[in-house]
Amino acid sequence: MSANLFGIIDGGITAPQGFSGAAVNCGIKPEAPDLALIYSDRPAAAAATVTTNSFRAAPTFLTQEHTADGQAQAIVANSGNANAATGAPGLENAREMAELAAQACDVPSKDIIVCSTGSIGIQLPMDKIAGGIEQASKQLSRDNPELVARGIMTTDTFPKMVAVQFEVGDKQVKMGGIAKGAAMICPQMATMLCFVTTDLAIAPEVLEASLHEAVERSFNCITIDGCMSTNDTVAMLANGAADNDPITSPESDGHESFAAALGYVTTELAKMIARDGEEATKFIEITVKGAQSWEQARNVGRAIANYDLLKCSIYGEDFNWGRIAASLGSTRAAFDPAKVTLTMAGITVWDQGEAVEYDEEEAARCMQAEEMSIEVDLGLGEATATVWTCDLTPEYVRFNTQ
Repeated sequence: MSANLFGIIDGGITAPQGFSGAAVNCGIKPEAPDLALIYSDRPAAAAATVTTNSFRAAPTFLTQEHTADGQAQAIVANSGNANAATGAPGLENAREMAELAAQACDVPSKDIIVCSTGSIGIQLPMDKIAGGIEQASKQLSRDNPELVARGIMTTDTFPKMVAVQFEVGDKQVKMGGIAKGAAMICPQMATMLCFVTTDLAIAPEVLEASLHEAVERSFNCITIDGCMSTNDTVAMLANGAADNDPITSPESDGHESFAAALGYVTTELAKMIARDGEEATKFIEITVKGAQSWEQARNVGRAIANYDLLKCSIYGEDFNWGRIAASLGSTRAAFDPAKVTLTMAGITVWDQGEAVEYDEEEAARCMQAEEMSIEVDLGLGEATATVWTCDLTPEYVRFNTQ
């Protein structure tokens, strides 16, 4: 994407005009913020994507219902409890969360997006949720976007946030985003949440199409452990406060800048999630090129990223490039090894049917880096996709057996 279409700014989720947020501890967790509220001072165009997991959490159904008309005005999210596998009572609790937030923000309950993340199979403590929403509504501000980002964290080690500014006509438009996620990450979607705000004026149907495209090329290109979650949600609000001429189609002036900014925001947040994989020590970027389609390239990249033996060898700093070949061979892509080129940590190890000699000492040094690159050229076509993941460590196993 063209860097000159937007600039990086401070402010996170509250950078755009008309948006405020708050996060409080309502008692789901012992001390950390566990409930966040994001509010637009006017109705906004809205769009959302949710998990494809068949055991979906209750709030994902409500979010889909409340964004079906393309409008919303606030987002309420709790952490520490997923409200998943909670049956009919869980859905009623999600509706009550919407009603409580609607009362606190003086907006219709149908304009509230509801999200939850945390432990599965436990009913929400609604008395605590009610108190938290009331408290958060009284603390809405533009001054502490990092606290809002912390309000949706579970096992994350740092808050994930980014904001950008771009021009539409003669108007300055801002966009901010926050995300959480560190495990159960293999989106289509993950136990990840992402919220994006912008003061852009845009038609809901264009917002929805643009968000789906951005999610496909960002969050659906990360994996930490190959485990799909029940709660994944990406939701976006666009309130029009920038007063630009509304973007009504992909051909509208400003759509290119908007799409580039949204792609940047979602991709940066996705990469932050991959970097923050539970107990991970290395960030891995896998680029697959020479594919017949972007979907083929992404699917091959994801298969390599989910190959546990490769992830373990990278943790152990073992330059075992054969595991790239093995993982590639396990995919359903119809390729000819005689046309494939493999590169690991910048070192070409297989070139169109032949193993390539390399300096083993240099390879060992490269494996000590905190970031690892893998490149696969299938030799089939012109399409390219990039997938992001992390290594798999003994500490990950121990962490997830506690």
